[in-house]
Amino acid sequence: MTEATLDADAVFSDQWLTLRESADHLARDAQLTHAVDRWLSQRATPAQPLSAARTIVDLGCGSGSNVRFLAPRLHGSQHWRLVDHDASLLAHARLRCEHLKSLDGQAVHLETRTASLDTAWSRDLEGADLVTASALFDLLAPQDVEALADACARYRCAALFALSVDGHIRFHDASGAALASDDDRFAFTALAAHQRRDKGAGPAMGSEAPRLLREIFHRHGFNLREASTPWRLGQESLPLVESLMAGWRRALEEQVPAQRNRIAHWHGQRLEAMLQGQLSLTLGHRDLLAIPREPQP
Repeated sequence: MTEATLDADAVFSDQWLTLRESADHLARDAQLTHAVDRWLSQRATPAQPLSAARTIVDLGCGSGSNVRFLAPRLHGSQHWRLVDHDASLLAHARLRCEHLKSLDGQAVHLETRTASLDTAWSRDLEGADLVTASALFDLLAPQDVEALADACARYRCAALFALSVDGHIRFHDASGAALASDDDRFAFTALAAHQRRDKGAGPAMGSEAPRLLREIFHRHGFNLREASTPWRLGQESLPLVESLMAGWRRALEEQVPAQRNRIAHWHGQRLEAMLQGQLSLTLGHRDLLAIPREPQP
């Protein structure tokens, strides 16, 4: 309930992506990163010895936050293929990532491609060792994941998908106890419905994305590891909280316009409590690592 409940311009703006980057990086799971690093370090094919650069495709890369997190935590020479539909975001990504080095100080090469996602997994995964994406799949439809899993299986590349929203949202009081008022339940139920709206390719997966990613990639022949990677937001994250909750309010007004007064009251009450340091906010995500199974002899 992050991206899909903001308006379209806010979802992909460099300002929003920059605002969320710190929370994204803090939430990421170190063990999955270590696991994919080990797999890449051991991967060799007849066309690609262990000493060759690993090719990593970042789908919907935005302004490059995923690259900035992963590249310095992976060993060896890396060739990143950054794919996004927005050429201006790709320009931001190249500018902000061109200085990156791997964990052992090797080169990180960047290639940018302006493309839609359906074009990307039909054309841009060739030669990839790893496909990655962050905060993407709640916006997509199940058939998009089927096509992506099929492409990953065809090229026998691993996949690391970070920060897929799982529908778990809770406000907490100063003692850490979770709150669950009638207005919270109303708001979060309506937000979940808004998130599943059609984004152009059929109803979006919304908070079902982690489950569907897991089921589809397992069916396509991958071994899976998952991790819970929630945002935990308090006063140190107030600009992000304000932007997030403003997006929630707009989404709620679109979903249940007859309840504008109730929405305004809930939004104002919860936001003021966050600003006063009386509440914190947990927003659930899950990360998935999918490794292709070894062919049976």
